[in-house]
Amino acid sequence: MRVVKRSCLYLALLLLVISMTGCWDRKEIEDVGIVLGIGFDEPSKNMTEREKNGSIDGKKGKRQAISMIHQLAIPKQFAAKEAGISQKDYINLISEGTSVFENIRELSTRAERSPSYEHLRIIVISETIARNIDLNNLINFLLRNTETRRSIRVVISQGKAEDAFEKSGIVRNPALVLRELADNYQKTLSMANEFKLGDMSEKITGKTSFIVPRVDTTKKEAKIAGAAVIKGKTAKMIGWLGEKEIVGLNLLKGEKKNSGIISGSDPKSGETIVYEIRTVKSKIKPQVKGDKLSFAVEIHSEGKLREDWVDPGNAFDQEFIKRAEQATEVSIQELVEKVLTRTQNDFKVDVIGFGKKLSINYPQIWKKMKEDWDDEFSGVEVEVKVKVKIQEFGTRGTKKG
Repeated sequence: MRVVKRSCLYLALLLLVISMTGCWDRKEIEDVGIVLGIGFDEPSKNMTEREKNGSIDGKKGKRQAISMIHQLAIPKQFAAKEAGISQKDYINLISEGTSVFENIRELSTRAERSPSYEHLRIIVISETIARNIDLNNLINFLLRNTETRRSIRVVISQGKAEDAFEKSGIVRNPALVLRELADNYQKTLSMANEFKLGDMSEKITGKTSFIVPRVDTTKKEAKIAGAAVIKGKTAKMIGWLGEKEIVGLNLLKGEKKNSGIISGSDPKSGETIVYEIRTVKSKIKPQVKGDKLSFAVEIHSEGKLREDWVDPGNAFDQEFIKRAEQATEVSIQELVEKVLTRTQNDFKVDVIGFGKKLSINYPQIWKKMKEDWDDEFSGVEVEVKVKVKIQEFGTRGTKKG
């Protein structure tokens, strides 16, 4: 009996010890700074020349100084509300240094709570930084940080990243607003697909050129449309693609569903016709004849006739529907050719995925061209064929019979 009692006592003590040591490394919410957004900018003019040149131990280094913005959430219980006026639920802290880690360490001299990146939602990189700094060096620390998730969205700002995190008159956290905007990519053709920290790491590692969604900000709002073009070999930004060029790129990729409108001109009257895309599918086929490489692209779309300014525009007349389909096909062809001209002739990079198709269909040829693919792609002929089918057209017009 004594043995049983003694065993029960030992078991109770063991359970007590386990319960006391559980979550030994847990941090209370009051002890951490919840970071929801990070931004990268060029340093301020107030930095000394030594800091700008990245001086290390009295010797000039090659690293360029950067300014880093941390947008931290202020828990509601700490947010002041006086005289019925809601205060902002966030605070922006800015640091400057020659590395990301140095910036974070400098931040600790002014913030009583250590930054936590478990809830980081978005990273904003300014155009100046993206053009002048290897993006691999910029994201290196974040990828090594165990708190940072690879699913974090990344955008590049046309202007200062700091502006994206400060909106006059807006109480809600701008980082959360930016994240929600970035997730709207399925709703419009003028937005590039979502781009994550893990995607950037993969592209940079493979030295593959890519695009990053663009954010444009004013004092009152932010807009995500268009994209920055990043060259694979340098991991630096080389230019912008506008909204219409992104529409063409999305049509080439055929990845968008239930989104986007295309405006065209009726070939007979010249009046406006508006087509809404329901589905769009694209096939990119590499073709090899002797030493010559080319690509054939087929784009098929089905959708609705949403609006026309043609008078009379009988929506039940098959001849009119054929004209509307033709007008849409011409517009899509123009949009696609425009983005091909920009990527092949102006930027000389493949951000669409032609190289991937080549590697799948002709792996031996891809192996020979892989190292200089961007240059090779700039001289490759691409033939595009477009087919549009209008399935729905509303009730405008007079039904015959």
